[in-house]
Amino acid sequence: MIQESYNKIRTWYDAYISEFSSEDSEILMNINLIKEHAFRVEENVMELATTIDLDESDLFLLKISAVLHDIGRLEQLVKSGTYVDDEESNHIQIGLKVIEEHEVLSVLNERERQLVVDCVNNYDTNKLPEVEDDQFLTLIYLLRDADRIDVLRIVSDYYTHKKVYPNSRLDMDLKDTPGISKKIYKAVMNDKVANRDDVQNLNDLKLSQMSWIFDMNNKKSFKMISEGGYVKSIFETLSKSDDVIDMYRNMKIFMENQL
Repeated sequence: MIQESYNKIRTWYDAYISEFSSEDSEILMNINLIKEHAFRVEENVMELATTIDLDESDLFLLKISAVLHDIGRLEQLVKSGTYVDDEESNHIQIGLKVIEEHEVLSVLNERERQLVVDCVNNYDTNKLPEVEDDQFLTLIYLLRDADRIDVLRIVSDYYTHKKVYPNSRLDMDLKDTPGISKKIYKAVMNDKVANRDDVQNLNDLKLSQMSWIFDMNNKKSFKMISEGGYVKSIFETLSKSDDVIDMYRNMKIFMENQL
């Protein structure tokens, strides 16, 4: 039954995303990127799920959450032309509205619907709600890891090749100015995920994305990131100040200790 539910939601998703287009070639490129990202996150969660004892129904809920987790990015991108969340355009809130208005989860029971909604609502936050719901925590940890692994893949490739294949939306409206935030430096040197509110320029953005390694929850996540070379690739696009070298060295040691 849950497989049938997944198939219906996947069919709806394909039809929904096909409604979005743009005469702006960069926005059109990002529409395709959002779709590809959703399916890569789905592939990632399936791979990560092989490392734990996850029953079939939870696996399908995880796959559904992966497909839907960034559904709000489409409307945000086409209407606002950006990936930057603010009070007027927040991709999480847009996504939850889309899911509710289209009754996307009507094929699931109440408990299943709530789990998917909670996953979509919380996958992009550094601080999860304090709950004792082991089922939700299992799903959200896998989804967050899977999402961040693919974002690191996307941005490491973009930063490396941006002069040849520009995609300004991935710069999150930030300037490519010198220097790094002291708060970003402090977070990384203390093995913490950097606070996105402390990001002031493109250097800070890169380092904050690299700092996600400090909040990965599955051993295989570190293996996938290491094998992809994502953190190293991003580092190589940064200007090499002593602080940046220290931060990368700390991340590298942390990663090696997890493998």
